[in-house]
Amino acid sequence: MKKDKEENFTLHIFTIHISSIMDLAEQTHYSSTNIYEPIQNWNQKDLGLLTGERGMYKLAHYWQYALVCSGFQVFNLDCAIRFNPFTITEETRKQNLAPEPFLEQIQIQRAFTPYQILDALQHILKEKRENTIYFLLAPCKQFLDGDVKDDEGIYLLNLMLGFIEKFPTENVPLLIIESWTYSHKNFKIFFPKLLRASQTLWELKTEKGLSRIRTRKTSITGA
Repeated sequence: MKKDKEENFTLHIFTIHISSIMDLAEQTHYSSTNIYEPIQNWNQKDLGLLTGERGMYKLAHYWQYALVCSGFQVFNLDCAIRFNPFTITEETRKQNLAPEPFLEQIQIQRAFTPYQILDALQHILKEKRENTIYFLLAPCKQFLDGDVKDDEGIYLLNLMLGFIEKFPTENVPLLIIESWTYSHKNFKIFFPKLLRASQTLWELKTEKGLSRIRTRKTSITGA
């Protein structure tokens, strides 16, 4: 992160209401008081991936709220109706803030077919908006749909990976939020490739009633 953005980010993350922490996963408790440390420390030159069994999408909303607090704009490519504006609204109201200025800084584009997703990724790479953090929500789901033949699905998944891998080289900040729970055989082939392509990898894990974020991989080369 640029220095001025980094200082601003650090200032704002600790203003987030502590009750947010308790909402990450149903019937669980979070093991840390700073759910924003991973995104605070993330090198935007790296391809980031947040995965887990549950709770990732809600955590992504809190990260987006913190990013907007720090002066960034956020763009969601939502591939499975995972973005919920009411989560942002609830968070602003806990701070006695009007939600509209925050929501105005968060754009959502929904894509419901593999080809819509591929087209949207290409458009994002061409557009390269300044001061914008991109979130790719549940990108694999549409490729695993029963209407998509297996051979076509894996081919298109690999095409998507090719576009995703261009984001770091084009200096377009991208965070992918994806569950690891799909049982489809193509997902079992593709997901390890996505894990290898990610330069920063976080796992939201729930054990014995505690939810914690584990950093599985982080860049050692980015500045």
